[in-house]
Amino acid sequence: MKCKRCGKETTNPAFCSRSCAAAFNNRKYPKRSKQQKHCKHCGISIISGRSTCDACNPFYVDWSIITLRDVKGKALYQHSARVRQVARSVYRQSDKAKKCIVCGYERYYEVCHRKPIKDFPDDTPISVINDIDNLVALCPNHHWEFDNGLLTL
Repeated sequence: MKCKRCGKETTNPAFCSRSCAAAFNNRKYPKRSKQQKHCKHCGISIISGRSTCDACNPFYVDWSIITLRDVKGKALYQHSARVRQVARSVYRQSDKAKKCIVCGYERYYEVCHRKPIKDFPDDTPISVINDIDNLVALCPNHHWEFDNGLLTL
């Protein structure tokens, strides 16, 4: 039997190697490039697999207008967990170092609020609580020390 791509003798009924199989099949079925689409609500052009833009997306949340009171109203308990989740996202997207600022440990870090969430009034927007200047990366040991007053930043 001969390889469909290169013509070498092979025991496999179609191809002599995975490389030949991939080259043959990739030429036959080329990758599709993403097409420019338009938002189904407002018509703005978007270049992703989504059907709506950020402004029309019903699940998009503008954290600059959502307050701590709004989050507490939706989550009867563990409202701070949602605030911390947004904080981790803000920190990940920032250019700050992704390691403990005290010891430099970089395998795992936790995002910590310099001013605790509980110290903010209920009418404070989440974007203020999770401002990048209020967030810091700490290893679990230094995070515990900071939360228990043994470490000052």
